[in-house]
Amino acid sequence: MSLFPHDGMKALPYSQGVTISATALGGCTFDGVILDLPEDDGKTLYVDGKSAGGVDLKESIVALLDLASETLACSALVIVLDKADPALSSVLHSLMYVGGAIVTKPMFRAAPGAVLVGMDV
Repeated sequence: MSLFPHDGMKALPYSQGVTISATALGGCTFDGVILDLPEDDGKTLYVDGKSAGGVDLKESIVALLDLASETLACSALVIVLDKADPALSSVLHSLMYVGGAIVTKPMFRAAPGAVLVGMDV
């Protein structure tokens, strides 16, 4: 899923693609992007949550938060979920339970099929 299909060219100068793969994430791979916008308070790590239903969510979130904070120097983590995913309600409930909040006003207009769940790092 393209995260910002309408504003991708505006976001491009401030973005850096990342692929996160580790045994700490249950052997799962997350594709993502780091946005470092000049008007924002810090960098934000966006990760594609398509693998979120098949991993230990608590361990994965802790590992992603640690990576975002310590290695990537990000101040926020946003997990991008697909509205059409059958596991959406379960994953969304779990993310909200550990402190996630739905991002209602992202910096760029997100894809219509995306649900953004943000967490401060």
